[in-house]
Amino acid sequence: MGVTPRPLVVTLFGAVCCLFCGACGNTVLEVGQAQPGYQFGTPRLLTELDTSYANENPTLTADLLELFFTSGRGDNSADVWTARRTSVQDPFGAPSLVSEVSTSAFETSPAISLDGLTLYYGSDQSGGAGEVDIWQVTRADRGSSWGDLQNVAPLNSPAKDIPRPLGQHELVMPLGSQRDSGVGYETFLAARPSVGQPFGAPTMVAGLASAQDAVADAFLTGDGLTLFYAVTPQDDSPDLFMATRASTTAAFSQPTPLTALNTDSEERDPWLSPDGATFFFSSNRGGNLQIYEVAVTQQAP
Repeated sequence: MGVTPRPLVVTLFGAVCCLFCGACGNTVLEVGQAQPGYQFGTPRLLTELDTSYANENPTLTADLLELFFTSGRGDNSADVWTARRTSVQDPFGAPSLVSEVSTSAFETSPAISLDGLTLYYGSDQSGGAGEVDIWQVTRADRGSSWGDLQNVAPLNSPAKDIPRPLGQHELVMPLGSQRDSGVGYETFLAARPSVGQPFGAPTMVAGLASAQDAVADAFLTGDGLTLFYAVTPQDDSPDLFMATRASTTAAFSQPTPLTALNTDSEERDPWLSPDGATFFFSSNRGGNLQIYEVAVTQQAP
């Protein structure tokens, strides 16, 4: 799909540095090297999730054994579902509803922490700040039920706000928000000084696409140096893009489309495993939105 991002000018990082510095202690931002490219194999459709329903928004635990996603099945509302497997070579088992967070309201965009003990998700349930808010639940271990429902107030606005998986050693959340936007979702980053501490105010990342395009579904890698995301031009379907930076204080590079994965259909919801070897995304190339898994090889710069 023909999306030509403008030269990248990122206005975010001074604000994020403030979140990590004076206002939040003396956390030292990691300085990294230029990131390699990514070569993708052949995507595998996760047929075991039952493709008679739409399935999207994949997010996984670090060991890739527990998958959380959004699906419309049962009463055909958007709810959060999960599926498990015993090894990464096996298909996932039959999905089950995450009943503690799935209600008669609209639930979307689950984002599981790498240890599987904190689940963020978007919902328009009552008690929030806006149309859709970011909520979280926790559990004591991966065999326990979810409890302690909380509205993540620092991340929410009167508009639609949805979470994405934590990146940069789980200190930064990319999130999609329609606050102050005339084109739909835009990508914001919110930082916190340490795991378990509150997030600072989200700040929009400028320059990831043209001003007329929606930018959402961002995934920030564990080192904070690569951002995967979806760009949706007006009157067109989303494609997957990536941008890199040399350090967590540097600007992101000119965005690059993931041409090996993009089609004329929708591609979105990227998620990369911590070891950089497995990539998940959503696509409706088969008729309705489904989740795909693909092997990744990193190439030296």
